[in-house]
Amino acid sequence: MQYWSGTPIMEAPRLHQWMRVMAVLDIILCDEEWLRVHRYHKLQPDTAWGSVDNGAGDHLHVLFTKTGTLMKGFDHESPLSPYAREDGDIYPGMYEGIPEELHSILCQHEDTLNREDVTFCIWQEANDLKWKTGSWMKYALAEEDETDAEGGLDFLLGYIEETPEAYIDWAEGYFDVQEMSLAAVTEIYNHAPVDADLIRRLNPNRNVSVAMDELKECGWAVQGF
Repeated sequence: MQYWSGTPIMEAPRLHQWMRVMAVLDIILCDEEWLRVHRYHKLQPDTAWGSVDNGAGDHLHVLFTKTGTLMKGFDHESPLSPYAREDGDIYPGMYEGIPEELHSILCQHEDTLNREDVTFCIWQEANDLKWKTGSWMKYALAEEDETDAEGGLDFLLGYIEETPEAYIDWAEGYFDVQEMSLAAVTEIYNHAPVDADLIRRLNPNRNVSVAMDELKECGWAVQGF
């Protein structure tokens, strides 16, 4: 586990695992895509995109590629936001030093990944588990206190729940569901294939066929369909 300005950040493979798991659970628990917080899609055969959108103007986007992982986020209350700056520009050094392939994918999917809305950006290369950043952090630490200088990183990573119990605590409040099955959620966290019974144990009201189609789109193993 690496710490960034006091914030613990998991290695990219673990982050990839949890973001996909939570997107699958959100699909099962909520039939309205726009109300979900966690999403996961394949952008290209060897490139995936995980995201968090809390519906309050804050978001986290993570690109997972064969050469590395890029994480960028936007905290609308951060002083590093372009909207908090007099010139309205992205904070200096925000995308400085990003490996060419990651930067190319970011620009290619600019509309989806909200390139202009950014308050932090870090990356991890496949052959190096250390998270890296451009010079924006240096400038931010010189201008802001330590908490503000991370651009909402700790806040947005707080939506990544690493255990079934933590996800249940969050989901019962957000989706207004009661007494979620710990066993069923644990099966998803253990990457079990999803069948109709598992969907009904998590959400008896979910349209099973529609949920199965969405799960297959994000590459999750399903059974019975």
